[in-house]
Amino acid sequence: MTPSPTPASLGERFIPVIPTEFQVYDSYTVDPQWQIKFTIIWTSILAFTTLLSVPYIYRSYVNGRLYSGLSINESDGVAKASSPSKPTGPSRFGTGHPLSKPVRGARAVVQSLALWTLPMPNLTWWKGQVGDCCRRAYFSLGLSQIGIILAYAGIVVACFVTGAQLSQNSNRPGFLALAQLPVIIVLSLKSPLPLPVFLPSLSYEHYNFLHRWAGRVLFLSVTVHGGMWLNQFITTDQYDQVWAEKTKRGMIAYGLMGGIVITSLKPVRRICYQLFWIAHVCLFVGFFAAVSYHTPYSRPWIYPCVAIYAYDLVVRMIRYRVKDATLIPVDDTLTMIHVPDCDSGWLPTQHVLLRVMKGSGIFESHPFTITNAPSSSLSSTPRGIILYAKVCGDWTRRLHSLARDVATLEEEEDAEEREKFIQDENEGKASVGGMEHPGKRVTVMIDGPYGGLKLDLGEYEAVLLVAGGSGITFVLGAIEEAIRVKEAGRGPSKVEVAWVVRDMTTIGALAPTLLHLHTIGSRLDLSIIYNLYLSNPPNPLPPVPVAMPTSTTLSPYRPEVAQLVREALPTTQDGGAGGLAVVACGPEGIVMEAKNAVAGLGVVERVDCGGVGFHGECYNL
Repeated sequence: MTPSPTPASLGERFIPVIPTEFQVYDSYTVDPQWQIKFTIIWTSILAFTTLLSVPYIYRSYVNGRLYSGLSINESDGVAKASSPSKPTGPSRFGTGHPLSKPVRGARAVVQSLALWTLPMPNLTWWKGQVGDCCRRAYFSLGLSQIGIILAYAGIVVACFVTGAQLSQNSNRPGFLALAQLPVIIVLSLKSPLPLPVFLPSLSYEHYNFLHRWAGRVLFLSVTVHGGMWLNQFITTDQYDQVWAEKTKRGMIAYGLMGGIVITSLKPVRRICYQLFWIAHVCLFVGFFAAVSYHTPYSRPWIYPCVAIYAYDLVVRMIRYRVKDATLIPVDDTLTMIHVPDCDSGWLPTQHVLLRVMKGSGIFESHPFTITNAPSSSLSSTPRGIILYAKVCGDWTRRLHSLARDVATLEEEEDAEEREKFIQDENEGKASVGGMEHPGKRVTVMIDGPYGGLKLDLGEYEAVLLVAGGSGITFVLGAIEEAIRVKEAGRGPSKVEVAWVVRDMTTIGALAPTLLHLHTIGSRLDLSIIYNLYLSNPPNPLPPVPVAMPTSTTLSPYRPEVAQLVREALPTTQDGGAGGLAVVACGPEGIVMEAKNAVAGLGVVERVDCGGVGFHGECYNL
């Protein structure tokens, strides 16, 4: 009678018989120890970065922001105005503190190293489209980001080459590849509970670059592992090992990982995001299955990955909200989305992942910035969440078409108003787009909130907001945040907005909102100045929309962001040089320009002005 196979014997079937002359060391005993060393290194770094964020956590707790944007709270239909937080003293070293200048000087040096980006070479390939895409994908990282990537890659390579003779036994890179899987999963998490992973002062979109590069280092490790074994089998005429079951399973796993790498390239993400997303999920699941059959040593590293990802899904499910929303086509390219009955649990500039539960949109979710603050007695902001969606792809185009389709409005949706609007439309008295639109009601699913402005505007005397295109939605939220902290008795006395936009269409659509914010700021002695720049100006240049404040300027060119930053620096004549907060949002180019503008300021300039804070938000895939 044949005895039942034990777990050990099952595992041994997956371990190749290594010829005696190639057994340099006991790989299956020594190499797992390097997995543990690598794990200790990255978890220690994670703990250290969390420790560095304790001051940020403390300041966020003091000013009431720490737990203010974790989960959207719904109302029972009764409007509740949120009360402003109590005034707090400055959390940074004040101008009179003996350590203020040395601390600001040190921060300025670190800030320059963190923000400065490498100059991008001007490459032309395939009509410039793909060349420019690749150029911005791999030359848009700051020095600090490059340093983190090189440090991570260096740690991995050092772990799989130290004391290992890879030409005789290349198992070590394979073991290190398995140990990197939890890192990849941790860096892909979106859930911010109980605290965000990595730096608590950041959110998933800010360290997603490290998720991508860690994946590339993982692919490098697997390539070295498999490539050197195949080379050894071929050069020693061990073709039976090339076609062994274990080797074939390894090649299948490698092929699945190669598919992940190819479909994750930036041109693919931009041109066909849904292909990237579906391939990412399906191929990663397939890779886990293939590698678990390739070697039993992978399973102890797969289980933690499954547990971490399950945690993320559970937390996100708790934060899901299914709500009724109203779609209003503001103009030919802009759709306003109003989600009522959401009173708190979110902050302006945070974003939510929105899924429209109608048609093919049910299979897609897209991020949109929250442009308003929770309702308060002073701001009179409409209750609920306001989002703006600019037509820039198939999904947003379908959303805009759905909002414009007044003929299919439901009868119970304010029937009298609906009939009047349709009648005016038929008589040519109304436009399908505009705030007079009765609104198309749909059901949406909200996932979030996530991210948001990480600077405390209450610590600065002046604020410069730079927006490119649809980046104005983040800027609207930042203005709301400035109003919110000013209402609490602290914060800036001046907010300058520089908005670079292609044409006047979107300006006209958002003019009433910009005017409303300007009016509220005036009541709080908060000066809000709008400077508009047309990147594709008509000739002659049109006037500033009547709905905009009289102080608004309109220029037919793209500004130099460095000049805007330098001109916005507060001085003692401005009221005490209490520091400048620079916030940039939009395409990668304008955010990179703002980063370099702040990094290029002299250390003395930043110390004398009270310090410069920076927050960048890129709208890219």
